[in-house]
Amino acid sequence: MFDRWRLAGLTAAAVTTATFAKAFVPFYLIGSTAIFAVTSASGIALLAIDWRRLRDNASHVADILVLLGLFYGVVIISYVASSYPAVPVTHLLGILIFHALFISFGFAAARAMKVVLWMLLGAAAVYSIVIAQYTLRFGDLMRDGYLHDVFGVGISAIFITFHQNIGSILGLAALAALGLSSNRMTRILAIGVLPLVLLFMFHIAARTALVALVCSLVFLPAAALWVRSRKLAVLSVTVIVVAAIFASAIFYRRALQDKAVDALAPDAISRTIRELQDPRPLFRMQIWDRAWHRILSEPNRILIGRGVGMFPVDEGYGPPDWLLRQTEGAKHYPHNIYLEILYETGITGLLLFGILTLYPLLISLRRWHLLSPTDKSSVSMYLFNLVSVELSGALAFSYDFQFFFALMIGMIALQRADNVAAPGLTQASDAVDPTHPRPGSLRNAGPSSV
Repeated sequence: MFDRWRLAGLTAAAVTTATFAKAFVPFYLIGSTAIFAVTSASGIALLAIDWRRLRDNASHVADILVLLGLFYGVVIISYVASSYPAVPVTHLLGILIFHALFISFGFAAARAMKVVLWMLLGAAAVYSIVIAQYTLRFGDLMRDGYLHDVFGVGISAIFITFHQNIGSILGLAALAALGLSSNRMTRILAIGVLPLVLLFMFHIAARTALVALVCSLVFLPAAALWVRSRKLAVLSVTVIVVAAIFASAIFYRRALQDKAVDALAPDAISRTIRELQDPRPLFRMQIWDRAWHRILSEPNRILIGRGVGMFPVDEGYGPPDWLLRQTEGAKHYPHNIYLEILYETGITGLLLFGILTLYPLLISLRRWHLLSPTDKSSVSMYLFNLVSVELSGALAFSYDFQFFFALMIGMIALQRADNVAAPGLTQASDAVDPTHPRPGSLRNAGPSSV
C-alpha cells in the first residue's frame, strides 16, 4: 500500500507541475518549456507504470468517456467540414493530443488529491514571498495603473499581463487551503485569509480569477444548503443570480456615463469602466457581440458551427496553430469557451460540452454530504476553472481546465469503484477523518504517504 501511495503521489506531483509549467511565472525565468517537457515525460512514464489500475478506474466512468468521444468526434467533423484547409491540421492535432494528455494527467492525479492541493499551496507561497519582497523594496506593485515587473522578466508586454496568472494560483490555493484544513484552527485560518486574497485580486485587477473565486465560495455553502433543502438552495442561488444581473446592468449603465474614473487607477472596477468606455474593438463585450452576431447571421451553420479555429480567421488575424507554434491567430478567441464552441462546433458541440462540464457538478451535489473536505475542495476548484474559461478561456489552450475536469472525473471513478468494492459503504469515513483514508483508497493520500 505504501508503494501505491508513493506512486500515486509522485504521479500527482509530476502532472500538476506539467499542467502549470507554462503558466507559473517563476518557471518562465528558468525555462518553462523545458520544465513542461520533462514533467510531462515523467508523468507519461508514471502513468504507463500504473496503466492497469488507471484502466480499471476508467471502466467506472464509461458514460463520461463516451460523451468525451462524441464531443471530440464533433470537433473533428467540424474541422474537416468547415475549417480545412483554412486552418492547419496541427491545430486540430494539438487539441486532440494535448487535451488527451492533460485529461489523462488529471484523471491520474485524482488518486492523490491532497498532493495536488499541496502543490497549489506551494505555488501560491512562492508568489506571496516574491510579491512581499518586491513590495518591501519598491512599494506598490500596481503603481501608475499597471502591474510592474515583480518577477524581473524585463519585457513590459509580458509582465503587465501576469495579474491573471497570479490571481488564478492564489484563488486555487485559497480553495485548496479549505480542503486541507484538518481541524477548527486551520479552518479558521484558511477562512481568515480569504478576504485578503479577494482584496489583493481586486487591487491587481485579476478580474477573471476574482469572479471565479467568488462563485466557488458561493457554491460551497449553496451545496451544503442543497443537502438540507433543495428548494431553499435553488431559491437562494436564484436570488443571488438575479441580484448579480441587476447590479451588473446598473453598473454597466453608470460606467458608460462615468466621467470621473481615474485613468491610472489599477483596481478591477476602474479598469472595467475604462474598457467599457473604450471604443476600440479589443475587449470582451465587443468580441462577444461580434461572435454572437456572426452566429445569428448564418443560421445554416448552427448545427456543426463555422469550423474549429475559424474565429481568429473571421476576425482577420489568420489561423491559429498548436502549442509549440502559436501564431498571431492563437492570441484571439471569444474569451468564453461556451460561445467559442457554439461558434466553431455549433449547437451539437455546445450540447455535448455543456453536458460534459455540468455532469460532474450534478454528481457531486448528489453525494455532497458524503464527500471529504479534500473532495469538496476539488469540486470548488473545478468550478473556479469552469467560471474562468467562461470569462477568458480558449478551447485549444485551456489545459488547466482539462486537468481539473479530469480530476473531477477521476474522483467520481474512485467513488464508484468504492461502491462496487463495498456496496452500502460510502466515503463517510473519509469525511470524518480525511487524513486517514480507507485501505485501497488513494484519493486523499497526503504528503506523508508519498
